Amino acid sequence: METYQEPFLHEKNASVTNIEEKDGFLLVELDDTVFYPAGGGQPCDTGTIRNNYFEGKVVDVSKKDGKIIHKVKVVDGTLKINDNVTCEHSVKKRISLVRMHSGEHVFMGALLKTIKDIKVNKVRLDEDEPSLFVICENLTWERIFEAEKLANKIIKENRDIIVKEVTKEEAKSIKGLRIKLDRIKSDKIRLVEVNNHDIAACAGTHALKTDFIGNFLVTRFNLVKGAYEIRFKTNVSEDLFELARIARKTASIIKKDVNDVPEFIENLMQENERKTTKLRELSANFVKEFKEEKIGEINFVYNIFDEVEKKQLVDRAASLKKEKTIVCFLNKLGDNAQIIIVASEDSGFKANELLKDIMEKFNGKGGGRENFAMGSIKMDFSEKAIETIKELVKNS
Repeated sequence: METYQEPFLHEKNASVTNIEEKDGFLLVELDDTVFYPAGGGQPCDTGTIRNNYFEGKVVDVSKKDGKIIHKVKVVDGTLKINDNVTCEHSVKKRISLVRMHSGEHVFMGALLKTIKDIKVNKVRLDEDEPSLFVICENLTWERIFEAEKLANKIIKENRDIIVKEVTKEEAKSIKGLRIKLDRIKSDKIRLVEVNNHDIAACAGTHALKTDFIGNFLVTRFNLVKGAYEIRFKTNVSEDLFELARIARKTASIIKKDVNDVPEFIENLMQENERKTTKLRELSANFVKEFKEEKIGEINFVYNIFDEVEKKQLVDRAASLKKEKTIVCFLNKLGDNAQIIIVASEDSGFKANELLKDIMEKFNGKGGGRENFAMGSIKMDFSEKAIETIKELVKNS
C-alpha cells in the first residue's frame, strides 16, 4: 500500500526531489506523500506543504509516469530541492472521501445483489454528494430502496474492509470481482473487499470497517445519456431529519398519513396529465382560428389568443406561411403576451426587424431570424402591437 492510500494518515515529513515552475505554480515531487492523486473516480487531496522557510497550498495532485506531482501555490517563502517539508492534507476532505468511497463499494455490492442486470458505468466521487453511474433495464425508487436498505444493514454489521494485492492471473479466478482487466497495465492489482459482500479493483482510500461510513442515503437519481446517475451521501443525520420534516409537513398540507403521500402524489400527477392532455386538445382547436387581411400585396394573418400552448402556436404560425405572407400571433399569459412573427422570404419583410420595432415601441424583449422571431410584451399592448405591424406593412 502506498503512503497516500493510508486512509487515516494525514501528515508526514518528506524531502523535495524535484521542482518545476509553471503558470505561477510550483510542480513539486516528494520522496513520499500523504496526498492522494486524482484517479479512479476519487478526487485528489488538497492541503499544505511547509517548513520553517516555506508555505504553499497544494491545489491539485496528479500521477504521471509513476511520479506524484503536487501543484502548489506559494503562500510565503522559497522551496528548494532536498528541502525537508511537512505535507498535510485536509482532514475533513479526506475523511469525507473515505466514507463516500467506502459507502459506494457497499452500495454497489447491494445493487448487484438486488438488481441482477445492473452494471457499473463510472463513479464520480466528491466530498458532498457523489454520483454512481449504472446501466440496467429499469431503475426505480423501489429497487433503490431495497439496495439502500441492504447497504445500511452491511454498514451496521461493522464488517471488515480488506485491502490486498493479487496478480492479474489470480484476479481472473476471483468470483464476483468487479474489474476491467484490459485497463490495468501492472501485473499487481489492488483489491478492496467488503467482507462477504463486495470485491473490486480499486486504488482509492477506504475505511477499515463499514461502521465508519455511518449510514448511506440515496438523494436522487435520473437517466443521463443511457446510464442512471445515482446521487448519494454518507454519515448523514441532518439530511434525514430534513427529509422527515418535509414528508411530515407535506402530509399535513394534503391531510394524509405520511405513508399515503407517495400514492396520493402519483394519483395527482396522473390526474394532472389527463387534464393537460385535454387542455392541449382544446388549445389545438383554438389555434385553428385566425384573421386575415390583404395589405397591398401582403397577406397579413393574425390573432390574439389566451394561454394556448406555445409549441402549438409556433407550429400553426409556421404552417400559415405562404407566398407574400406575414403571420403575427399574440398569446396572453398572465400579465405578459408572447408575440410570434413569421415572414415569408418573398414578403419583403424580415421577422426579426418587425419584432425589433415592436420591442422598442412597447419596451419588450425578444429576437429571432429573418423568417421567424419571438418576444414578449405587456399584455395590455397586444392590440396595439397588431395595429403597429399593420401600419409598418402598410407604410413600407
